[in-house]
Amino acid sequence: MRTATLPALVAIGLLSLAGCSGAEEPDASAEPSASASPSPSAPASEPPASGAPPSDAPAPEIVPGATEEILAGTTWFGTAAGVAEVTFTFAADGTVDFSSFNGEPFDAPTDVWSVDDGVLSLTISQLQAPSGAIADIVFTGPAATGGMELTGDDGSGTAYAMTIAQV
Repeated sequence: MRTATLPALVAIGLLSLAGCSGAEEPDASAEPSASASPSPSAPASEPPASGAPPSDAPAPEIVPGATEEILAGTTWFGTAAGVAEVTFTFAADGTVDFSSFNGEPFDAPTDVWSVDDGVLSLTISQLQAPSGAIADIVFTGPAATGGMELTGDDGSGTAYAMTIAQV
């Protein structure tokens, strides 16, 4: 049972993201695209290349009740505990375009999202579990703009927390 409120959880997540450091160079062989961006772990003293909010940026206003129409085309940055640091865009066609997955481009047509009755469902596919098995993780939580706190399930009962902020 989650006892903290959504704004508090997102604020905590943003504070933890602000401490990221250690720039990595983007893969030079990756094809550039409108959503491609360098590593989200650029030092906070430089403008964030990944779209991550600068460390001195105010916390985003969290507005619940987002629909697919509102979220389509929006870009997000955050972490999925035990999975990855990510930057992605909710594409209008229901797919998820990852510009960064742990600092590397990663995109699969089976990465999808939807909003039903105010609940966001985000599926990240083709992930390797600690056991070596390939799994899909389905993250769900209240759809909002500004930031979201999601919980993922890999189908084996393992839960993953994801905190994302709109950029």
